[in-house]
Amino acid sequence: MILRPTAVFTGTVVLCALSCQSEKDSYVVLHTDVNCDVPRVYQLRVTVINPGTPGFQKVIPDAASAELGFPNSIVLILASSHSGSVQVQVDALNSKFTIVGSGAVRGQIVVGGRIDLSVQLAALSNAPGSSGSVDGGPSGDVDGGTTGTSELGAAGSGVPFVQVAVGKESTCAIRSDSSLWCWGGNSNNQLLLPGTSNRLTPVAVGAGALWNQVACGQSHSCGISNQTALSCWGNNGTGQLGAVPASAGGQADVPGGPWQSVATGLYHTCAIKQDGTLWCWGDNTDGTLGTGDTNPSSVPVQVTGQGWSQVSTNYLHTCAVETDGTLWCWGLNANLEAGTTSNFTWSPAQIGGTTWKQVTTGLYHTCAIKTDGALWCWGGNISGQLGSDSISVLPTSQTSDPVQVTGTTWQSVSAGESHTCAIMLDGTLWCWGSNTSGQLGDNTLDSKSTPVAVGTFGQTWAMVAAGVTHTCALATGGALWCWGDNSAGQLGIGSKQPSEIPTLVAQ
Repeated sequence: MILRPTAVFTGTVVLCALSCQSEKDSYVVLHTDVNCDVPRVYQLRVTVINPGTPGFQKVIPDAASAELGFPNSIVLILASSHSGSVQVQVDALNSKFTIVGSGAVRGQIVVGGRIDLSVQLAALSNAPGSSGSVDGGPSGDVDGGTTGTSELGAAGSGVPFVQVAVGKESTCAIRSDSSLWCWGGNSNNQLLLPGTSNRLTPVAVGAGALWNQVACGQSHSCGISNQTALSCWGNNGTGQLGAVPASAGGQADVPGGPWQSVATGLYHTCAIKQDGTLWCWGDNTDGTLGTGDTNPSSVPVQVTGQGWSQVSTNYLHTCAVETDGTLWCWGLNANLEAGTTSNFTWSPAQIGGTTWKQVTTGLYHTCAIKTDGALWCWGGNISGQLGSDSISVLPTSQTSDPVQVTGTTWQSVSAGESHTCAIMLDGTLWCWGSNTSGQLGDNTLDSKSTPVAVGTFGQTWAMVAAGVTHTCALATGGALWCWGDNSAGQLGIGSKQPSEIPTLVAQ
C-alpha cells in the first residue's frame, strides 16, 4: 500500500445505463488501493458489467489535475441494474492518460441493495514510462533504427478526435488540430512508426503535415494531408501503396492529384481526385481495380466514369457512388457482394436505384444508405451481417438483391469483416453480425442477425468504423471509444485486454 499526501477523491459517481428506470437504485461501495509498483495515478477508469444491462464506464475524476491518494473509496449508484453478478474493472491512468495499473473484482448485487467491494491495483507488466506504451522491450523502448518516421509523442494531448479508421489489427485517428495518431499492430509499418513493435496507446505520426483523412487496410494505410496530398505506408507487396517509399517503412507519395478521398482494401487502394475521377492500384486478381481486366498496377489507373463522390474498398471488392446517386460495384463476387449474379465483375456494375448516398464494403457483404435514410445490405449472411431476419443465417445464405435493415433514419454505416455498425440520425449506435470478439459492443460474445444497441455511456455517436474483429466510434464531442479484439493493442487503452463494451481510448 502507498499513502500519498495528495488529492484524494472520495465521492459519489452515478453510472446510468441506456435509460435509467424507476427501479430502486443499487449501490456498490468500491474501495481501491495500489501496489507499491504502480506509478503515479491521476485518474481511475471504472467499468461495471452487470449482465442484462449495458456496460457502464466512467473516468474519476472527470478532469485530472493532481495525483490521487490511496486508499480511496467511491460510491457507485447503479440505476437500471439487475440482481445477480456484477464485475468491476478499474484501470489506473497516469498524467498522460495511459494505463499504468489495473485490477478487477466480482460480487453479487441485489436491486435496491448495497455491496462493498475492494480491489487492489497492480502495475501492468508493460506499464509505460513517460513516452507511452510500447509492446515488446523495456518501458518506452521503440524497436527500430534511425530510418522511417520518428515517434513524436504519446497519447494524452486532450485534443478531441474528429475521424477514425480501423484495419485488421491497427487503428489510426485524426484530432481536431489535424494531427495524426496511430496504434495497434505495426508488423508492416502500417502505423508509420519505426520498427515493427505494437503500440498500445495512440502515438503521433506524420510530423509537419495537417491531416484531413486517414484510411487503414489490412496491412497498409493511406492518408490525405494538407488538403490534397495523398500518401500511403506499410505493406507494398502488391503495389497497394501506389508508389515506392523513399525509405524503408516510410511514406510513399502517390502521384497525381489533387486528391479528395481514399479507401484501402486488402491488397489494393482506391482514391477520388478533386475533379471527380476515380483511380485504383495494387492487386487485381479479382478485378478489384475496376479496369475490365485482372492486370495489377503499382501506380494509379483510372476507373471508367467521372463524377464519383464516395468509394469503399475493404477486402476484395470495391463499390462507389456517383454524384447522380447511382451505385456501382466490382471485384470478388463469391457471395454476391458485388450485387450481381455474374461470376466475374471486373468492371463497375450498377446496383438498382439512383438515390444512394453512402456505401461500405465488408469481406463478403455490402451495405449502403439511400437519401431517404433507408439502409440496405446484400451479399453473404453467414454471421447475420446483413441485419435482416428476411434472410437466414447460414454458411450458404447470400443474396444479390439488397435487403432492408430495420429503421429508416440511418445517417452512416460501416462494414467490418463479418459485422456491420451504423448510426441513426438521433445519434444512437447499432451493430449486428459476428460477435466472436465482442466487436458488437453489447457486452456479449453472441452474434446477432438484427441490430443491437451499443451502450452510450450518456453520449451520442458521430462516426463509427468497423474492422476485422474490433470497432471504434467517435462520440459527439470528440471522445474516441473502441471495443472487441485487442490482441495487438488496437483498442488503444494501454493493454491487450479485450473488451465487449466501448472502452475509452487514451485521450
